[in-house]
Amino acid sequence: MRLQGYKNLLEVINKRTVIEEYLISNQDKDPKNPKQLPFISKNKLEDKEWKIIMDKDEEGIITSYPNKELKTNKFVIRRKTKNIPILKHKHEYIEIVYVLEGRYIQEIKGSQFEMNKGDLCILDRNVVHSSLPLSESDVVVNIILTPEFFDGIFMYLLSDDNYISNFIINSLYSKSKEQNFLKHHVKDDSFIKIILENLLIEYYSKEMKSSAAINGYLLILFTELSREITYSTGALIKDEQHKVKDRILTYIRNRYKDTNLNEMAEYFHFHPSYLSSLVKKEFGKNLKDLLTDVRMSEASKLLKNTDMTIENIVYELGYTNLSYFYKVFKKTYGMTPNQYKIKLTNQRKTKTE
Repeated sequence: MRLQGYKNLLEVINKRTVIEEYLISNQDKDPKNPKQLPFISKNKLEDKEWKIIMDKDEEGIITSYPNKELKTNKFVIRRKTKNIPILKHKHEYIEIVYVLEGRYIQEIKGSQFEMNKGDLCILDRNVVHSSLPLSESDVVVNIILTPEFFDGIFMYLLSDDNYISNFIINSLYSKSKEQNFLKHHVKDDSFIKIILENLLIEYYSKEMKSSAAINGYLLILFTELSREITYSTGALIKDEQHKVKDRILTYIRNRYKDTNLNEMAEYFHFHPSYLSSLVKKEFGKNLKDLLTDVRMSEASKLLKNTDMTIENIVYELGYTNLSYFYKVFKKTYGMTPNQYKIKLTNQRKTKTE
């Protein structure tokens, strides 16, 4: 049976878990000591209600990894456990934190933030954060999304040039070590609140829930969030995208001889489709044409400043077909490489006379 409204939703998700029952009955024990908690073994959480696995990465930082269920479903929604502090950690998935009731205090990147009812926060992977214990009256949910989840709605997000799509794809969807997060307050009378409540009702309706409906709610959620993000936040995101543009141009100038879209996508940890779209948007041309421009510019410099033969220049630029190089060069400069070199020689003579 589908849940009936917000009150019914709270009744369902606010039931104490096994972990919470244990914490209440063992209040004399220190919850900061993982050895005292029966659901933790060798630094790994084993209780199914947690939906995640925690371990230490190579740097000794506690890291949450998707378990089998999360890998299979690509998303999970769970209520945050109460009465226990969450120590500093990071995770290999995207997390949306939403406060339904009460408050939630967390530390992100060394700064403490208090979230109250209606506040929402999107956390990138690799963001080191922690939180204080929730009280019995606090209700906070996590919407956990693996990067693979966005493969399903990727093209829809990609088709919109907005703050959230840029943030999700350019930052969250990447494997970069950048630590990013986005905060937003959801107003009581906003469409976003309606979407979030319906998303949670759909998810917690158990056997009645529809994956198609959940995907639809999430897509609309990102779209509507984008419309409400402030100009200043958007400017910051666009500034980050501009930095990526500079990095792409530097990469192309250094690797124009032998790079391609897939290699570049792997280097920047972007989906190839997104990288292609980003290049088109930022440079006004596709990657192939951009590589050609860089190669032709380099060809001009070599013809002007060296005595290299045309054949050696072709090899230096990474071309394997001499005829194709001549064709591209003539299209770019309106003359053959030999004619171009003769023109440069004549210009030098004119200057010296």
